[in-house]
Amino acid sequence: MEYLKYKSNLFKIKENEFSLLDYLLIIVVIILMILGLLTLRSVVKDTSQQSRFIKQLVWDIVGIAAMIYIIFEKEARIKAYAKYLYAISVVLLVLVLIFGKTVYGARRWIDIGAFDLQPSEIFKFAVVLMMATIFSQYHKTKALILSVMTLLPAGLIFLEPDLGMTLLMAFIWFSMLLASDVEKKYILVIIVLGLVSIPFAFFFLLEDYQRVRILALFNPEEHFQEGAYNVIMSRSVIANGGVYGTGYGLGTGTNMHIVPMQHTDFIFSAFAEQFGLIGSLILVGLYGIILLAGLLQIGRYKDDFWEFVVIGVSSIFAFHVFENVGMNLGILPVTGIPLPFISYGGTSTVVFSALIGLLIKARAVSKKARQVM
Repeated sequence: MEYLKYKSNLFKIKENEFSLLDYLLIIVVIILMILGLLTLRSVVKDTSQQSRFIKQLVWDIVGIAAMIYIIFEKEARIKAYAKYLYAISVVLLVLVLIFGKTVYGARRWIDIGAFDLQPSEIFKFAVVLMMATIFSQYHKTKALILSVMTLLPAGLIFLEPDLGMTLLMAFIWFSMLLASDVEKKYILVIIVLGLVSIPFAFFFLLEDYQRVRILALFNPEEHFQEGAYNVIMSRSVIANGGVYGTGYGLGTGTNMHIVPMQHTDFIFSAFAEQFGLIGSLILVGLYGIILLAGLLQIGRYKDDFWEFVVIGVSSIFAFHVFENVGMNLGILPVTGIPLPFISYGGTSTVVFSALIGLLIKARAVSKKARQVM
């Protein structure tokens, strides 16, 4: 009996109770990080950017620490700190427009000496918690109004400019809105207004290079020198990988460094060339585990707050994977969206890890979610 009692306590730490799937999620994250490091190493070798490998390794370790911290932080504190984290992230979005470092025409990072902080990534994490708070505490019209007000600072991200992250914020909000009790007639109106506003946004709100990237999606050859070069090179490198891949470190296109920004936006092309279609499907399958781990338990979480948190986290990973892989394949516009745990990036890696921490925390505090495992 003492042995059984001890064994059961391994799965109970304070308010948490873990299932095998929760441990599997941590393993999946570590595998993705390892694959990301291997791919990054192949991209930066024989270049002046080899230090990025060590930097990313450090960020992966910090990310794992952040994930563990979120898992074991008290549930009450996570809920209580949501509004403060949201306020801090909004302040940072304002500061980046004033003091931010400009890279490739975009002001998205704040130089803090040893690293560059990307406030929009922190806002992404904070907005999930804030939206979950709103939709779980308020209902119908009031919840709709408050959620729209919460989303307004995303306009600051658009001004950086960062179209991809702005679209992500809208996607997070809309995904959580669909799961709320807001009347469907209002959601229908929002959809209609969104569709009607697309032509206006295209001609009057987007930067010239953003419009070219969208046009290049339909006629890449015509915009080869402007917005389609990265995509055409990326597709060529992916095609070179075939079904089985060229083998690690043997990617001709990757070794020749013909794809710009291959360490960030287009790192999937390097992975696909070396590991082929089979490796790419395995990679997508790993992301699928993350999504299924959260969404299959919908309706069984402890309360509405955690239900909405899981929906928000799942929408983030779904958007990032779908958009990044899509733009690498040339079927979606280039928006600068990174591939979780694979693309090089400090703030994004830590935030993705913290989001996984929220997903595991939601499961760990929800008895019903554990019972079905």
